[in-house]
Amino acid sequence: MVKEQFIRNLGIMSEEEVQKLHNTAIAVAGCGCIGGFSAELLARMGIGKLILADPDTFDVSNINRQCAATHLTVGQRKAEALKNHLLTINPNMEIVCYNDGVTETNVASFLDGADYVIDAIDYFAFPESVALHRAARQKDLFITTAVALGFGTSVLTFDPKGLTLEDYTNIPEDITIEELQGKTFPPSAYSQNLPDYATEENIAGWVENRSIPTISVGQALGPGVLVSKLVLHLLDRQMPKIVPDYFQLQFE
Repeated sequence: MVKEQFIRNLGIMSEEEVQKLHNTAIAVAGCGCIGGFSAELLARMGIGKLILADPDTFDVSNINRQCAATHLTVGQRKAEALKNHLLTINPNMEIVCYNDGVTETNVASFLDGADYVIDAIDYFAFPESVALHRAARQKDLFITTAVALGFGTSVLTFDPKGLTLEDYTNIPEDITIEELQGKTFPPSAYSQNLPDYATEENIAGWVENRSIPTISVGQALGPGVLVSKLVLHLLDRQMPKIVPDYFQLQFE
C-alpha cells in the first residue's frame, strides 16, 4: 500500500514504481545548488535512501540559489543541514552524510549500495569529480550532472560503458588525481550555446576569481530536468541522452 504522502504519485506512477523508488539509493556528491535541489526533488518523489557528500558550510552568498541555505543555516555543514531539511519532508528516509566530501580515498565507500550517482561537485573541485566518475565506472553506475547557465541549464549523463569524463574533457585517461589539481571542467563542454554575457573574457575572469555568477532559476531548472531523466531511467521508461549528446534548455 502506498503511503498517503506519496498517493498523488499514483496515476503518473504505478504502485510498483513507487515501491521501486522507495527501494532505491542515490549518491549525491555536492549539496549546494544542483545537488541540494536534486535531493529535495528525490525526497518528495519517495526515494528511500540518499548518500550525501559535501565538505563545505553554508555562507550568506549561498542563499540566493542553494536548497537548505537560509540565514538559519549559515555556518552549518551543507550535508548535515540538507539532511535535516530533507527529514522534515520525509522522516522515513535513510540519509548518510560524508562531511569530508568525496575524495579519492573514500569514493568507493561513498558509492556502496548506490543505484545511481549525481555529480554536483563544486566547479573548482574537478579532480574530485574525476575520482567520482572513475569509481562509478568501476561499479557500473550511471552518473549524471547538470550546470546552471543563467536562465537555463544543461544536463549530461555518462554511461559507465560509454564515453568517459576524461575523454569528454580531453584529459588523459591515466592522469592522476594529483596531476589534475587546479584544472576545471571546460565551459564549452557543457554547451555550445552559452548566454551572450558568458564571453571567453568574462569566463576567464570568473574562473580566476573563483566566483561564477548564478541565480536560483537555473539552479532549479537543472535539478528538475536531471531528476526527471534520472527517475524515468530508473523506472525503465526512457533512456536519457548520453554524452557526447546532452540536454539543454535556455531561455535567453
